[in-house]
Amino acid sequence: MKEDDSSNQDDIQKLLQDLNDLDWSVRAKAVFELKKFDDPVVTDALIDRLNDDNENVWLSAVNVLKERKDPRIVDPLVKTLLEDERDEIRWHAAYFLGELGDPKTTDPIIKALKDPCPEVRVDAARALGKIGGDKAIAALIEALEDEDPLVRKEAISSLNALSPSKATDAFVKSLNDNDKRVRSLAAILIGKTGAKEALDDLIRTLDDSDHVVRVSAVFALDKIGGEQAVEPLMKALKDPYWEVRSDAASALGRLGDSRAVVSLLEALKDDNGFVRRSAVKALEKFNIFKK
Repeated sequence: MKEDDSSNQDDIQKLLQDLNDLDWSVRAKAVFELKKFDDPVVTDALIDRLNDDNENVWLSAVNVLKERKDPRIVDPLVKTLLEDERDEIRWHAAYFLGELGDPKTTDPIIKALKDPCPEVRVDAARALGKIGGDKAIAALIEALEDEDPLVRKEAISSLNALSPSKATDAFVKSLNDNDKRVRSLAAILIGKTGAKEALDDLIRTLDDSDHVVRVSAVFALDKIGGEQAVEPLMKALKDPYWEVRSDAASALGRLGDSRAVVSLLEALKDDNGFVRRSAVKALEKFNIFKK
């Protein structure tokens, strides 16, 4: 054995002993130091630390093992997700399972969507978005009924990552969510899917009580386009919030429908400079300012 190898083994043995120290900070430091040793004995010892009762030691061990992509980490994480009493540990377990992306964890993660802790449900929804599959999509659509808006928002984001076209009906339903962040994201995603069948719902969303949602609706109508979007966008030029008016003007320029010219000319008198600038750029596309 080379001298360096002998020295490494001595260091490893000392750190392995520290993993059993009564002081959690000593154990956590040992985990940190052991990550530089690519040795099966070290990996086995770190897997044993997944039973550690201290959150910091547990997190350190999981982070190291995740980087090593050791498949033996999956079962302990599933057990932790479903059985551990600590909220923070459960939601971290859901997060790490999502990072690992093992399809066999789909069912336990779906079960975690019913966890009493909203943070766990948020990370479970995020994890399903990374793992994918028809079962995940069905569970995420159901999660759009969750009582916590952050869970609903994460479910929408995951559905968008997996299969937006399969979730269009769910996105449309979310336009009526009681949380403005969910409504806004739903409108944006409908626009990205190009779902023409949702035009009527988006047009109604232009009357939403929140201006951010209305901005998102304008974005969606701009993306989907078509003759049906022109008059609602012309109406949006009168919205009380300047960004809605500005985005509507820009959208009308891109649509290029001559019906919008008169409304855009009126927008040149808008009190807001950004709106006037958007109207000018839109009208340039109609060759209004020919010399």
